[in-house]
This record gives sequence, C-alpha cells and structure tokens, in this order.
Amino acid sequence: MELSAELEAAAWWSTVLLLKLATFGMITGQARFQRKVFANEEDIVGHEGGQVKTTDVVVERRRRAHLNDMENIIPFIGLIFIYAISGAGNAGCVTLVSQIFTAARVIHTVVYIGAIRQPCRALAWIVGLICNVYLGVKVLVHMY
Repeated sequence: MELSAELEAAAWWSTVLLLKLATFGMITGQARFQRKVFANEEDIVGHEGGQVKTTDVVVERRRRAHLNDMENIIPFIGLIFIYAISGAGNAGCVTLVSQIFTAARVIHTVVYIGAIRQPCRALAWIVGLICNVYLGVKVLVHMY
C-alpha cells in the first residue's frame, strides 16, 4: 500500500516522537539506579543502599519531563494525522510543522532535565502548543 506524501510525513515524524517517548523511561530509570532511589519496595532487591523514595529531585524532574511529553506528543500525533488525512495542508506543511514541534519537544526536554532557568522551558512548550493549536484550527477551518 502506498501512502500519500502527507501521510508518509506524518507517519515518519510520529514515529520519531513515539521513539522519544518510549525511550524516556530508560532515562528516568537510569537516574533511579544511579541515585539508588526506587518507587517500589520490590525494586530495591539487589541494590545495596537503595531506598523507596518518590521525592528525589533529579528522578522527579525526569519523570515530570516524561509526563509533559505524553501530554503534548500524544495530541500532536492525533492532530498531525487528521491534518494529513483531511487535506488541510500539503506534505511540506506536514513536514515543517512536525519538524518545528519535534525540535520544540527536544529543546523542552533538554532544558527541563538540565534545570535551565525560565523562560527557556516555557518558550519551548509554547512553540509546541502553537503547533498543536495551528493544526487543530487549520483542520476545523478546512472542514467547515
């Protein structure tokens, strides 16, 4: 089955974002092992000096960054496919919006994990939000 250029671009960039999302758990897990802080009692087994602690600043920062990715990437994937299927934009638009969104999410993650001062994280988040709003509005206007 051959996909349209729009769907192909949406699929490619969605896969990149889903891989980012899927691998984030390893980043949080790495921090847990390095800092020997775990969320559950059974996870301590075999880790001398490990403790159950759900308030570790480094682990929680990574976990919150992951949650923020889920809150933003999942809607984007739905919107970019609807945008591509609806004909609201061409393949170039699908690609450009996807590239901007992906760059914003990568920057957001780096800034969040690196504890870089505001407004850097907020600006990266706003760029991603603008992409999502743009896609939704374009679809609604196109279909109305």
